[in-house]
Amino acid sequence: MNHELETVPRSLSHLDTKKAILRSQHCQRNWDLKAEIPKEDLDLFVTAVTQCPSKQNVAFYKAHFITNRSIIEKIHDQTDGFTVSYDPPKSTTNTQVLANLLVVFEETSLDLSTPYEQWRNTQTKDIAENNLSNLELSKELIKRDRQMAVGIAAGYLNLTASLFGYSTGCCACFYPKGVKSILNLENDVLLLMGIGFGDPNLNRRVHHLDHQFTFPVKKKHDIEVNFIK
Repeated sequence: MNHELETVPRSLSHLDTKKAILRSQHCQRNWDLKAEIPKEDLDLFVTAVTQCPSKQNVAFYKAHFITNRSIIEKIHDQTDGFTVSYDPPKSTTNTQVLANLLVVFEETSLDLSTPYEQWRNTQTKDIAENNLSNLELSKELIKRDRQMAVGIAAGYLNLTASLFGYSTGCCACFYPKGVKSILNLENDVLLLMGIGFGDPNLNRRVHHLDHQFTFPVKKKHDIEVNFIK
């Protein structure tokens, strides 16, 4: 039986949506910092990271939305880890974080004294097969579910931004303690994401500060998809 998706707006074509998905895959390395993201778009981004799915709706992370240039530049200084050459050893910073908006995902503290079964039904065999105590299993499950939740949130945010024409770039190559200290956070930093307006005069892969360096292309791996009917 076919159901009409009457409640789903169809203002976006399939082609436009596919283009947004493909655009969201590409990392933007330089920015037009003269432009400013409107408040209504920032509010939409907040909805994307706070109302996306997470296991049992648990808040596994916090999201910090940063537009302060001084703070963004300090965090950028903690991202020097992209290898330019091995001989001689040379690296550069990940300038996707220099965007008009920088979103920092921080993990939250969860009470491990409370059985994780309140959030998730755990079968007894999970403990026996992995030879883990209840506390150890809870820690492993929280770690897995947190990584999944942050991944989903980052995906929602990334695609939402791309649908509205913004460029994006995620960064996991940074000095966590440095970023944590700059923001005076209680918990570890999990992911950084830049969102904003790409520099229209540069290839997206050109380093924001060093125009002599262009980040290499990383070809997307083929992902197998099977339809089972």
